[in-house]
Formats: sequence, C-alpha cells, structure tokens
Amino acid sequence: MVPSNASPDGLVIADLAVSRAGRSILHGVSLEVPAGAITTLLGPNGAGKSTLMLTIAGLLPATRGRVAQGDRDLLGLRPEQIRSTGVAVVAEGRRLLGDLSVHDNLRVATYALAGDDAGAGLDRALQLFPELEKRWDTPARLLSGGEQQMVVIAQAIVSRPSTLLIDELSLGLAPVAVQRLLPALEAVAADGVGVLLVEQFAHVALSLAERAYVMHAGRIDFRGEASELRERPELLESAYRLSGTASAV
Repeated sequence: MVPSNASPDGLVIADLAVSRAGRSILHGVSLEVPAGAITTLLGPNGAGKSTLMLTIAGLLPATRGRVAQGDRDLLGLRPEQIRSTGVAVVAEGRRLLGDLSVHDNLRVATYALAGDDAGAGLDRALQLFPELEKRWDTPARLLSGGEQQMVVIAQAIVSRPSTLLIDELSLGLAPVAVQRLLPALEAVAADGVGVLLVEQFAHVALSLAERAYVMHAGRIDFRGEASELRERPELLESAYRLSGTASAV
C-alpha cells in the first residue's frame, strides 16, 4: 500500500531546542527519518526521547529549530494538522478506548479519510495483523499487552502515513510479543513509509534499523549505521553509564 501522504524526503529535524517548565530539555537535536527505511533513536530514561516525540507531534512548542515533512514545516501546526501531513505517532503507553471494540478503535482512526481510503487502511492493518480479525468485536481493555500494541500500531497504519514514529515499542511486553511486531514494521517500511523506533532497549531496535542515533541529556551523541552499534556496543553503553541507568543493550 503506497502511503497516501507520500514524501520522498521523509522527516527532517534540524537544530531543535525545547524547554519545559523553564528547563532546557533538547539542545540542538538533528536527525532524519528517510522514507522506506527503519531508523532508531536510542537512549536511557530521561535522555529527552519522549520530549522529542511530543514536539514532533505538536504537543510541545520548540524554542528553536525546524521539523519538516518533505517540504512542509511542522512547527507551529496543531496535532491534527501534523497528522494530515502524513506523520503518525504511536505514543508510549498503548492508549486505546478500552470499552470500544478493536474494530471501533480502528474506525475512530479513519475519521479523516474518505471511504475508499479508510477501507484500504483497514485492509492493510489486517494484512499486517491478521490475528486481530478474531478479536474484532472484543473490547480493547480485554486484550493482551501484545494485542493492544498491535491495535495502536494498526491505528497509525490505517491513516496511511508516510512517516511512522513509535515510542517504546517493547515497553512492558514479553519478548515473544515483541518478536511478533517486528515483521509488521519491516513490511510497513517496505511500503515506502519512514519508521522511527524510539527505544530504551537497544537490542530490539538494532535488530531492525538501518540508521541509529543515540541521545543523552538532550543531545545526539552518536549518529551512524545501526550495524556500527551492533558491532561496538560500548558506544551505546557509555551513554547509559553517564546517565546512571543500567544498559539495555
């Protein structure tokens, strides 16, 4: 399925600075999420990863810098305007409407789409996660953690984004549930979607990603090929040691 908001240049963040409650959180962050590839942003708790995601999504203001989807500047846009440019964000915490069925949760995500696009988005979600069809009428609150993560990713996919950002894919999930999600993300990237995995647990993201960034204390400490971090884990471990957090490599 070709993204309905296809952007050949992907998502670009340049020299981004963000403050919260008078304290500087991000300090000149720059990274790129190219179309058709999986990129990962790694770092310990408190590194600023979630602040970056909230800023991209339009939920926090920036004090400096640029966020662009293709040739469209995103800073200053409302969250729904950002979604309309083709940027979909899967926030940490698997936020679903618990009393609604799987089907209704997915239909809610298609509210801005024309009928044909909505149907194509739902079809693609079921291609990626066919097990959801058996849970179609089940309230979301009764699903397992892995099934709930499938639904929130499917919600993003049905909007037919050109860039998909996922915050803490593996948080709170059993390894077998995480492994089930990975082929779906590879298939999404193969459709031409740029995917950014924001993760604390490096082994999950590095098994998929082509490019990697490491954030520490609101700054990018490493940028390069994911294979380099796989081969030289000390580059990542140093960021975790500096933060006082146990390494998640």
